[in-house]
Amino acid sequence: MLGLKYLSIKSKLQIMLLIASLGSILVVGYLSWSKSREILTERIFNQLTSVGSSKAYQIESYFNTLHNQIETLCENRMVVSAMTEFDQEFNQLKQQSISSVQDQVIKNYYNQEFLPRLSKNIEGKPVLETYQPNSPESRYLQYHYIANNPYPVGKKDELDQAKDSSNYSQIHSRYHSLFRNLIKKFGYYDLFLIDAETGNVVYTVYKETDFSSNLYTGTYHNSNLAQVVKQVRDNPDRDATKLVDFQFYRPSYNAPAAFLAGSIYDGTKRVGILAVQLPIDEINLVLTGNRRWKQDGLGDTGETYLVGDDLRLRSAARLLIENPTTYFDVLRQNGVRSKTVYLIEQLKTSLLLHTIETDAARKSIQGKSGTQIIKGYQGSPVLSSYAPLNIQDVNWGIISEMSLSEAYAPISSLQNYILLATIILILLVTLYATIASVQFMKPIDQMVQRLQDAKSGDLSTELEITSQDEISELAKIFNGLVGQISQKIEAITQKEQENESLLLNLLPRPVMERWRQGETPIVDRLQQVTIIVIQIVDLEKATQEHGNTNVVDSFNEWITLLDEKANRVDIERLNCFGDRYIAACGLSKPRMDHVKRSVDFAQDALNLVKEVNHKYNLNFNLRIGIHTGSITAALIGQKKFQYDIWGEPLYIASQLSQQAEANTIRVTQAICDRVQELFPFEPDQKINLEDKSNLPTWVLGKTGMSSLISDITSGLDFDADDIFNPTN
Repeated sequence: MLGLKYLSIKSKLQIMLLIASLGSILVVGYLSWSKSREILTERIFNQLTSVGSSKAYQIESYFNTLHNQIETLCENRMVVSAMTEFDQEFNQLKQQSISSVQDQVIKNYYNQEFLPRLSKNIEGKPVLETYQPNSPESRYLQYHYIANNPYPVGKKDELDQAKDSSNYSQIHSRYHSLFRNLIKKFGYYDLFLIDAETGNVVYTVYKETDFSSNLYTGTYHNSNLAQVVKQVRDNPDRDATKLVDFQFYRPSYNAPAAFLAGSIYDGTKRVGILAVQLPIDEINLVLTGNRRWKQDGLGDTGETYLVGDDLRLRSAARLLIENPTTYFDVLRQNGVRSKTVYLIEQLKTSLLLHTIETDAARKSIQGKSGTQIIKGYQGSPVLSSYAPLNIQDVNWGIISEMSLSEAYAPISSLQNYILLATIILILLVTLYATIASVQFMKPIDQMVQRLQDAKSGDLSTELEITSQDEISELAKIFNGLVGQISQKIEAITQKEQENESLLLNLLPRPVMERWRQGETPIVDRLQQVTIIVIQIVDLEKATQEHGNTNVVDSFNEWITLLDEKANRVDIERLNCFGDRYIAACGLSKPRMDHVKRSVDFAQDALNLVKEVNHKYNLNFNLRIGIHTGSITAALIGQKKFQYDIWGEPLYIASQLSQQAEANTIRVTQAICDRVQELFPFEPDQKINLEDKSNLPTWVLGKTGMSSLISDITSGLDFDADDIFNPTN
């Protein structure tokens, strides 16, 4: 802003118009952008909240339905009968034994099928002794229904009856197809019948390695299945169902698994426990809208997912489903361990493996609901809507998010549009400001030009303004002021000329210039100056005889002629007081021939007085004294000043003029020595000075001057004596 004072009014006007226009554009643009952003943010938050609420309702309804289904199944007579029969025959198998060959088949299954698959999904190397069955009934059933099952892994449930002719197999053949159809119909991953007293898994549909194991003392006694079974066993209330959160479940090759269980009662007697392994696919199906995120209004980056109280996912990440390679790259960029990334690749799920350490996740499991812009789990900003889930026995939160860049894509388009419009408007405003400033400044420019002309001396041109506004009034005032200034300048110029003439009468021109420039004091010591003192003889007598007017006119004319002559030959008049005329040569303008010029000037004074005498019929006589040397010159006085000199030349020249004869030029030896070859000087009497000393003098008088003039006027009808004796 400091630089504005150096700008022209036109530039300032343009800048002000630009600032005002640009400021208005920016303010309106920012307000529009800000309000649009606010509205869009609110709309997207509402959309995310709506989607999250809808998904939460579906998930909660799904788990309520599961609880109701388990309660219903626990009361179903078929399930009660199956539990009773399977449990009875399972206990009978304790008397069974298997051969070493059969035992080796079991080991081969574990070593060749189960353990290699499991080792890919866990950290460390599994040991056979840890997982192989030990009890007779377990070894018997796993041989016939798992190890010796002709169906491959993942399809062991296809076997309805083993070829062992046992009562267990007969019961299995009667119920297995029913249970298999049931879990397919209800969407369960697996179904378990468990002896509540012993913890033995007496029946499963899918026949994984947990089949026939003991959940209280066996290999999987620390699993979440064992946990939920113990919770149901310890709960005396009928129709009570328990849900256990997802954990890595090793019988399913360490895939995440959650279980829901309830007590099976035959009348008032609990005969066992029914447990189902929950499918993660059903949860993902709900949260992804069957992978139709765009139809749910989540665009290209939005998703809804679940987190548990350990801040780990309880559902699949959208990016893993749509673009696994990019998802794994994001995990690595966010510092996720390579082993964890590997497990996600192997298990093809991010459940329990991907930690979501965001504000939304933390607040949701704390039971809080809300919306905010946060840094998402992918490392980029997202709009997030979060809320807790109301599901029995688990603490989960549901989160709906969308990438901020996608959410604000319309705002970015609006921002680009505003920016483009701003640029166009700036160009238009700049053009308008330029034109407007030119038109507005035109009369002012004319005034400036008029002032420039006036500065150079041209005050003749007047401004012509056709508009009828303040500018026209200003132009009229301006023209009037210029006219007054012109008159003042003329008057001042005239006064300056008069003052200069007056000053030149008092001061030599160089001294006058020095005085005007403010030089003080003005004092000079000059070494080579010739002083001429002219004494007018009998001025008072002539005044009495011929009258004041006649004498004054003649005296004035002689002084004027003498001054003109002095100016032409660089002689400076110092004073003209009474009957004395004092002049100097070499005072303000040094001259090598100042002595000669002074003698010539003295002769001219005699000639001029002769002309005036002849014209006015008078008889003025002059006595002239000339001396040269060093003098002191100074400007004396303040308000009334004069340029005065003093020194020996002035004093001696004055004495010479007083003691000289009429119409003679009396000089000192110094004058004679310098110009004696040019002028016919004659020795004269010595003069007495105040210090009683005598000074030799020379005279250029009548005889010498008559002879000089006769030589010059030879052949002319001219009498030189008439010059010196005009009355004869």
